[in-house]
Amino acid sequence: MKLKTLTHVISLMLITGCTTQIERIENPELTKNKKGAYTNLFPSHFTDNGPHHINDDLDLLKPEEKKVIERAFLDPVPSHKYSKSYGYNFNDLVYSNIEISPDRRGELTWLGHASFLIQQMNNDALVTDPVFHEFDGFLGWLGQQLSTSFVRLGEAPVNAKELDFVSGVLISHDHFDHLSNTTLNEFSKNTQLYLPLDSASDIDYENGPITEMDWYTHTQHNKTQVHFLPSNHNSSRGMFDTDHSLWGSWMLDDGKYKVYFAGDTGYSDVFKDIRKKMGPMDVCLMPIVAYHESKRRVHMSPEDAIKAADDLGCKVFIPWGYGTWTLGCEHVHEPLRRLALAAEQTPPNFIIKTLKMGESFNYHTLLNTAKN
Repeated sequence: MKLKTLTHVISLMLITGCTTQIERIENPELTKNKKGAYTNLFPSHFTDNGPHHINDDLDLLKPEEKKVIERAFLDPVPSHKYSKSYGYNFNDLVYSNIEISPDRRGELTWLGHASFLIQQMNNDALVTDPVFHEFDGFLGWLGQQLSTSFVRLGEAPVNAKELDFVSGVLISHDHFDHLSNTTLNEFSKNTQLYLPLDSASDIDYENGPITEMDWYTHTQHNKTQVHFLPSNHNSSRGMFDTDHSLWGSWMLDDGKYKVYFAGDTGYSDVFKDIRKKMGPMDVCLMPIVAYHESKRRVHMSPEDAIKAADDLGCKVFIPWGYGTWTLGCEHVHEPLRRLALAAEQTPPNFIIKTLKMGESFNYHTLLNTAKN
């Protein structure tokens, strides 16, 4: 199904004090509310702290992974009884034979947390939400002092300089685990940066052109159509800018495959709306972490992610979010175990493919084989 034609309002402007050019693509059918903040298109399906699913009350930890801890007094992460990383070895989740090559086609590589290298059939290569360091700036440092939840559990499997063939970077929203100025500025010169509307004020980036985009708008990146789509989440970079910038998901269409990156999101009817407007997706990169209690409004449990992928008509489902930080209440090992259980309880009509950090996966080969 073709996307309904939108009247794009495109303006060019200069960031005060520097020469970076920003293209702004707006959808006139979508506007801010009266307070000047952005809001989700669809309400969350979860309005209380739950439990919301039979699996919410399950204990998926092994006895040797349980270590009772006292939460720090000022820890901003909701309460949790056990250590969230006890018994977890970061290196077990890192692929042992990482091979990054600019010559791959129809392939993606998980770079940890929400970051993927997507190498398309048309030779375009883009990266989602690269954060290869600790969180930026004073607030990033402060978060680490308040809670170990904001400290990386291990080093990123690659660095941006190894990705010198990448021509575009996609940012889903401005939270510190998705937007790193330090990492952005390590990409090659002339790397195109794609942002949600009103996110440019959060960045310090001079390596290439910047495009801010509204929900249900698209632009052309070399041979690829880049679509910015809604999600159910929020934004804030500082203490007083809640929802002043947009958040969302991305879809890349190289003419043969549609690769969908959900960004952070809770479950809502937004996925059915995306399917209605954009058609079914070939590959879906879906978050499955930080879903306990009230956080279920803006994050998905594994069960929610499977349901969302079904709404989207996905053919291949790749989970992400676990293993780099412990930003939710769950233990590092819980999301993948819960995903496997959910797939047994309600077998999906798509392929689930889990990756280690730095591991590559050729979706073109898989989908071609499945078709034949």
